[in-house]
Amino acid sequence: MMLRSLLLLLSAAVLTAAPRGEDPAAAIRRVMDKAIEAGEIPGAVVIVRKDGRNVVELAAGYAVIEERREMRPDDLFMIASSTKPFTATTIMTLVDAGKLSLDDPVRKFYPEFAGSSTIRQLLSHTSGIFGNDAPREMVEPIRNFDRSLSLAVDLIVKKPLLYEPGSKFSYGGASFCVAAGIAQKLTGREFDDYMRSVLFEPLGIREACFRSKQDLSARVPQMYERTQGGFEPKPAVMELPGRRGPRPDGFILAAGGLYASPLETVRFLEMHLNGGVSGDRRILSRASVEAMQARQTGDAREEYGLGWKRGRLAPDGQALGFGHGGAYGTQLLVDRERGLVAAIFTQMPSAQARDFIAEVQKTIEALYE
Repeated sequence: MMLRSLLLLLSAAVLTAAPRGEDPAAAIRRVMDKAIEAGEIPGAVVIVRKDGRNVVELAAGYAVIEERREMRPDDLFMIASSTKPFTATTIMTLVDAGKLSLDDPVRKFYPEFAGSSTIRQLLSHTSGIFGNDAPREMVEPIRNFDRSLSLAVDLIVKKPLLYEPGSKFSYGGASFCVAAGIAQKLTGREFDDYMRSVLFEPLGIREACFRSKQDLSARVPQMYERTQGGFEPKPAVMELPGRRGPRPDGFILAAGGLYASPLETVRFLEMHLNGGVSGDRRILSRASVEAMQARQTGDAREEYGLGWKRGRLAPDGQALGFGHGGAYGTQLLVDRERGLVAAIFTQMPSAQARDFIAEVQKTIEALYE
């Protein structure tokens, strides 16, 4: 369901009330204020970056309703599955370094793994490993936040495959965790530490994290669910009682456990827009960037690359737009056609934030048509 919603967002028709020539910040702010006043969302942040600068940088509404704490562009959001492009990018740095091939079999690193699944299939949801629709007991290894990533992967690779690798698309998180486990084996480092060194530090991203010894509650918007009576707090599944934000230790949910600010996230998106380059520094090879954007799902109908959901397509099949959503109301957008990137973040279940996110995206597309 979430992936289908993302396809609709990424391929949305350009139909909006934003007139040509209108100030982009004013047009997008109008959409945000309308949604907040209508009780659709408690708050949101929208950042649009183009030509090396933030052309829109807006925060509206409340991060914590009960405290009347206003939303800020540098707030740290639980971005859930919007984590996947970060993880896939981190894995691709190992490909660039010659330590890994996309066609390496998983059993090269985990001999106990029974299938023929490859790294490419892990990152495109075609590996045969269980997806989000699997029985609860099968998904348990990626829902226990007290054990380590290594122990979780040890459990995942011993489970039977649910389909022949490459034969279908089954969206989920376990395969990305296996990829992260392989990265740990290759580097001898915790996955979040490796991601920080090869991705966050070169991009100047200082605050994104899976885990933090520091209590970051004051920086993290409260998660809410919309009910008939208004907005009810509903903490993210990985959060500890009385503490918003990342845990101090435990499981690294490589598929969906990153906390990040929209203000820093657009730097990551811009690097992908620029073919793997940030400023005067190459972060990822152009070949790896293109592999991530390319269709990797074979005969399946889903348009998915390596960690990216593909949107509008050129006649030759190249993705003109791509991105990724998250279950807690975040959306990453890379628009190659318009030469811009955007981070649209709120703190609601994606099903409840979908209309707002789609309207913001349509407004952006119309403004920069």
